[in-house]
Amino acid sequence: MPNNLPFSIADIAMLCGVNVPDTRGKNYVLVDCPLCGRKKSMSLKLDEDVFACHCSGGNGGMLDLYKKVNNCYEKSNGDIIREIKAKLNIDDGEKEFKKVKPLPKVKKLTKNEVLPQMQKADKAYRCLLKLLGLSQKHRQDLLKRGISEENIEKYMFRSVPVFGYEYFAKNVAEQCDIKGVAGFMQDSRSQSLSFIPKLTGIIIPVKNIFGLIEGLQIRLDKPIRKTRYIWLSSDGLVGGGKATTPAYFAESSKSTDTCIITEGAFKSIIPNQYKDLTVIGLAGVGNQRCLEYVLPELKRKGYTKIIEAFDADFRTNPDVLHHREKLEKTCIEAGFKYSRYVWDLKDGKGLDDFILNREKANRV
Repeated sequence: MPNNLPFSIADIAMLCGVNVPDTRGKNYVLVDCPLCGRKKSMSLKLDEDVFACHCSGGNGGMLDLYKKVNNCYEKSNGDIIREIKAKLNIDDGEKEFKKVKPLPKVKKLTKNEVLPQMQKADKAYRCLLKLLGLSQKHRQDLLKRGISEENIEKYMFRSVPVFGYEYFAKNVAEQCDIKGVAGFMQDSRSQSLSFIPKLTGIIIPVKNIFGLIEGLQIRLDKPIRKTRYIWLSSDGLVGGGKATTPAYFAESSKSTDTCIITEGAFKSIIPNQYKDLTVIGLAGVGNQRCLEYVLPELKRKGYTKIIEAFDADFRTNPDVLHHREKLEKTCIEAGFKYSRYVWDLKDGKGLDDFILNREKANRV
């Protein structure tokens, strides 16, 4: 197995009460998520032994999934591995683990392979956003968050509509090909959108490194359990598409060779707005697959240095600590000079909080 452990991500999922379908011959499967409770919202990547929930944003490796579901972050990885082996009746003394033929490595994505679908989604999303509005409440929320009026318009923030899904989808379908675009669904008779009326919130159009809106993220007015952000997706629905959890890209207006990598749209927009920095906001610290095409594009743009600026709670959050080490390895292997921004948690959890707190302090 890729991790040299005698169990897989599918084994862990089943221990967590997930019904896992037949995995033979597959690189990934979709399952009901034990974190957010939504059906078919979690993908298990069998060739890498990692998981990702496209609604809650939870992601990571096998042990991360076990820790999240069982709330046992205080245990060491060694203790958790022994606990899992015991539950699976794996006896280290016998060493009679089943040998599983490793699956082929996932092919790295290139710009030419990912652009066509991105361009298709971008056209459909821009058409949709022109039809939607932003409520006064959500405008005030964004202003309080530190987003300027200019950037509220520039980045096309919108409010989740509570009705009219067929009307909006029909209008977009008349101008664009919506088949396979995440959030849209289409059969032979009608079109619609997979918004849920009760899940109201702010729509965040996520513009990627190519300047294309690759996905729509929703900041919920009322979190689902502890989940504040979800992705608009119609995976598994007729004519629907799967959310790709892209990285947000906000580029400096100045000539620079340095790009900051952090997590989330607001943590990209705020540093760019106040400090004119180039920032990439991953959809989650573990959502690093997009770097396969993002890093080559950064090089093409002339960037040579990367500064990681994940949340200041990395010291106590094992998820963040693990993924920041993975990011460092990936960026150095890609030929970038690599360093980190580190600040005290009391000065703000995220990079956006840190910058806004500094701005407030300077005005006093």
